[in-house]
Amino acid sequence: MDLIFERGSNNSPKGHALLYFVNQDDNSEIWATYLITLPIDVDITKYMPPFLMNNNNQINQSEFKSFAFPPSPELIGNYDTLITLADQRDDDLIDGGTIDVKDSANNMMKVNEILSQYLSIYNSKITDTTNVLEESNSKENDDVYNLMYEFMSADDRMSELQKLLSKLLYATENSETNLALECERDIESLSKYYPENHKINKIIEYTKNKQTSEIAELYYKRCFYLVKENYEKVQEYEKLIDEKE
Repeated sequence: MDLIFERGSNNSPKGHALLYFVNQDDNSEIWATYLITLPIDVDITKYMPPFLMNNNNQINQSEFKSFAFPPSPELIGNYDTLITLADQRDDDLIDGGTIDVKDSANNMMKVNEILSQYLSIYNSKITDTTNVLEESNSKENDDVYNLMYEFMSADDRMSELQKLLSKLLYATENSETNLALECERDIESLSKYYPENHKINKIIEYTKNKQTSEIAELYYKRCFYLVKENYEKVQEYEKLIDEKE
């Protein structure tokens, strides 16, 4: 689905954008987050603790080229406030549609899906020396990511899982085979730090199929609430999964 630019253009994205959503229960409420693509290549290893690096391992710099903050939209006020802010900062303004403001797991996934699209558009318009979808199959990178995953908190791992799933979904929908393989490998590495009952393999399986991405989303939410130990929500999503399957 094409991004809806209300300010700026997909032909010349600025690399920074306000992404807003409307509260589905109150259309006077505007919720927003900020998308950023970094214009400078950074050697992230210079800022990492030594214990995360060994020998000649290299970090995939493309993983640090973009981010959304806050990860889930926050209440920003009304539409006029948003327009004024975008004008003052000369930001792109993107309409993300409506959201259930109480469903943070789904909202974070929506944000990351749009971030992936925005980054892809941005990189296609700048010099071909920058390509965040570059394949990286080296064992050195895998080892570094395994170390990073090991020292991440539970919340950080969920954020990383969400980011990788959004990339995998994008790659699947756009037939980006190399990117899909890279994402799947990274998710499998991350899955080592989840108990089997979190069913990361199911999330991968359903995300890879365009026809079952909705079920993948349900499995992700089940995993999210399992990590949060909200078992009432876990049971709710298990019922929804049973109905869909």
